[in-house]
Amino acid sequence: MPHRIGVMFRPEWPPEELPAFARGVEEDGFDELWLVEDCFLTGGPTMAAAALAATERIGVGIGLLPAALRNPALTAMEISGLARLHPGRFAAALGHGVDPWMRQIDARPPDRLAALEEIVSAVRALLAGETVNVDGSHVHLHDVKLGHPPAQPPPILIGTTGPRALAAAGRAADGILLAEGAVPEAVRWARAQAGDRTTVIYSWLSLDDDRSAAAAALRPALDLWLRMGLYPALREHAGLAAGETGADLEDDRVRALAVAGDARDCARTIGELWAAGADTIVLVPRHEDRAEQIARFTAEVRPLL
Repeated sequence: MPHRIGVMFRPEWPPEELPAFARGVEEDGFDELWLVEDCFLTGGPTMAAAALAATERIGVGIGLLPAALRNPALTAMEISGLARLHPGRFAAALGHGVDPWMRQIDARPPDRLAALEEIVSAVRALLAGETVNVDGSHVHLHDVKLGHPPAQPPPILIGTTGPRALAAAGRAADGILLAEGAVPEAVRWARAQAGDRTTVIYSWLSLDDDRSAAAAALRPALDLWLRMGLYPALREHAGLAAGETGADLEDDRVRALAVAGDARDCARTIGELWAAGADTIVLVPRHEDRAEQIARFTAEVRPLL
């Protein structure tokens, strides 16, 4: 699989800005555009449909869909429609969803891991045109078959950083999606847990001729990431101790967690992530100056790759 570069349309951005953003990143030569379904912002399939309709070539992915938020039959119906309307251009990652949000809306299964694997298995079987009968711990389907399955089922990934869910991805999914903060060591470890499946990773982008300024711009996002206690496996492989904050880290350690620094730093990091097994690196641009960051990446970093 050729190495690919994508970009994220961040979920906090107004949805009406998506069509123009999608056309812009397609014109800039990016391979993929990824969207996030976070509570309580915008629906992933709705946003994917808008992005696909506004573009002609670029691949569009949703990462991730909280698996238990929808009945798997409905998830398969939505994915199938997008895959048939835009063959070969769509992918979706399913995951647990952020635990406090899932509890807030009463969509947190008692056994999240079992539910995730059952849902992903059922969705993939439905997309393959099978008649599905499941009576599991979470999924209960009787003689369910899609009326319009796609001729080419799209890739279904599992978004996770936990070893048990990565193992489930190896059994039930086409690949894995890793969150921001995945350093090369974490990519290698995750791929080994999942059986060397297709690997998509999110990575913060902070490009600046002043390498210290690039690190400083990352600290607010990094602080939030660390305060929330997310992704312990990623923190471990990045060598981050419990209780560390962004303020505790030297600039070099901050830049190591992202595609960050000057153009050569960014190109070097992407090369290292590709060498570790990442198939697609999805850049998460800084919020306040995203247009400039994307333009500078296109002009300064892409020629170095």
